[in-house]
Amino acid sequence: MPLPADTACPPDYRETYPDILEEAEISGWKQLTRKRDNLFLLMLCVGLFSFSTFLFLLINKSAKQAVLKKQQGKSSGMKWNVQEISLGEFESMKTSPAAPGYLSVIHYETSLSVEGTALGILQEEREIYSRRNRIRSIVELVVNSASEQELNEPDLATLRASVLERVNEALGENKVKDVLFPHYVRFRLPTSP
Repeated sequence: MPLPADTACPPDYRETYPDILEEAEISGWKQLTRKRDNLFLLMLCVGLFSFSTFLFLLINKSAKQAVLKKQQGKSSGMKWNVQEISLGEFESMKTSPAAPGYLSVIHYETSLSVEGTALGILQEEREIYSRRNRIRSIVELVVNSASEQELNEPDLATLRASVLERVNEALGENKVKDVLFPHYVRFRLPTSP
């Protein structure tokens, strides 16, 4: 910074005022250093924020993939499925000693639930369809021999368990995981007018 014209100053003012000049140079350097430090801190904060955001997204993505793999059963590399195989509709009529003079009519649909890989389910479905008539007769036999109490259960748990056991015996393995009655209607009709 130049000195005003009216100020008398020796030609070499560095020798005359070395302390002032040195202090001015140091304070300027400090200001410049502070600005550099602030810029460095700012860049460091932005870098750390960007890096932590990247890590969060990377971890979140891998966690989502792990959850999807677990849900889809891809731990073995193959998709695990559950398939319902319909055996069709049935109709049974029987008399009961608990309600003499009435005919009990049961109209129902039965499905078998199997699970496994797509190829495994396809093989099980073929085997069930090849023995479909035998399996249908087993279902009819179990339903017709069921007691009034078993037929009146809201979830038909005993009836379902009996059908499941007999069907798996007929197939030779525990291929069927559950027996479903998606449509089940039971009503009574008087036998004499």
